[in-house]
Formats: sequence, structure tokens, C-alpha cells
Amino acid sequence: MKWTVAALLSIAAGAGVSFSAAGEEAPDIQPPADARWRLVLKDQVKVEKNCDLAEVLTYSELKIGDEVAISGKLSCVDGRQYDYSRPRPHQKFEFRLCEPSVC
Repeated sequence: MKWTVAALLSIAAGAGVSFSAAGEEAPDIQPPADARWRLVLKDQVKVEKNCDLAEVLTYSELKIGDEVAISGKLSCVDGRQYDYSRPRPHQKFEFRLCEPSVC
């Protein structure tokens, strides 16, 4: 499912999320679909976990010095979900299967 920026901002506004309107662009809700790291993520999760990427559910960046660490959650076409992380751009992604836990 593709979302327009206006639709996402409308949903965010309805949820009580506010954005600065002082000439700043609204932050990206999802990473760009053509981002290079996303292509690497898609290929790597296919090879390592036999997962056809359905969508990136969450995405976050953490700047560490001059490098950016990436982490988030993805879903496969078959319904599985994985947490992913990559501490540095030149390293491989690490995947952890999201499973329900019982306390």
C-alpha cells in the first residue's frame, strides 16, 4: 500500500502528532523506497531468511560520529516479522525473528 505525504500527515494530525511549520519539511515517516540500504536489506533478508520483503514497518537512524546506524522492523510477504539492525554502513544487517512471548 502506498501512502501520500498528505495522507500520512492527516493520520498523524488525527493521532495528535504535531510538526513544526516554521519553514521546515515534515520528517519522513518511511525511508525512501529507493534508498541504497533498503535494497541491501531486501536482498540480504531474502538470502538469509528466505523472506520476500513486504514492507519496512519501522525505521530509525542513530548518528554515531560520521556513521549512521540503522534499525527497525520489517515484514515478509508470508507474515513473518523481523527486527533488523546494522551498526555501520559497511556491515551486514542482523535479523531477529519477532515471536510472541509469554510472561
